[in-house]
Amino acid sequence: MNTKVVLEYDGTGFSGWQQQTGRRTVEAELKRALRELTGRDHKVYAAGRTDAGAHALGQVVSFDLQGRLAPGRLVAALNARLPEDVAAVSAEATEAGFHARYSARWRRYRYRYLDRPARPALGRGHCWHLGRSLDVAPMAEAARALVGKHDWTSFCAASEPAASRVREMRSAKVVRRGAVVDLELVAEGFLRGLVRSIAGALAEVGLGRRPPSWPAELLAARERRLAPKTAPARGLTLMEVIYR
Repeated sequence: MNTKVVLEYDGTGFSGWQQQTGRRTVEAELKRALRELTGRDHKVYAAGRTDAGAHALGQVVSFDLQGRLAPGRLVAALNARLPEDVAAVSAEATEAGFHARYSARWRRYRYRYLDRPARPALGRGHCWHLGRSLDVAPMAEAARALVGKHDWTSFCAASEPAASRVREMRSAKVVRRGAVVDLELVAEGFLRGLVRSIAGALAEVGLGRRPPSWPAELLAARERRLAPKTAPARGLTLMEVIYR
């Protein structure tokens, strides 16, 4: 039975989503839970491979559920076996052609900055504490210039194949909520390192070190060596995957 599951996880204690020998990953924990539950190994597909230290509120996975367990019981059964930093939020049977990655239309990520002087205690693993005030207006201006279909070479990891670096950015917003500043991005797909590189560039703008035009100039240059240092993974959360 082709099955769709939405996961939430705190990425602090993980080496990312993708299974890796000798490392703790979200994919490995999910596969272990499914094996304990059904006695069988499962091939699982995720909508996005989050980085080490990055989080998810709406990661979507799909797999062919083995055994006789009904999807309606799967959430409770998985949560009884998953570690406390991973939770199944929902589960449902879906059409045979559904694929968590390839059926997705859009993905929504949030990058969170904290710009108050005092360091965080409760949210320290879920934001980038800058300790200096960010000017949101030029950050928002810079972000808007990134909307559209572009070659993201300047902002993605060098390991990404050159032939597949074009993606459409549907929206890019910067919003202040008290001492928190959120960068919210919606795109058809996110190359490795893309959100964190954009977040790093916008921080330079918000701190007054670069003009609002700078990220767009980097984008047009299509040269990774010109890009700024990437923002820390702890501020990054996969919020939602959109299939319509």
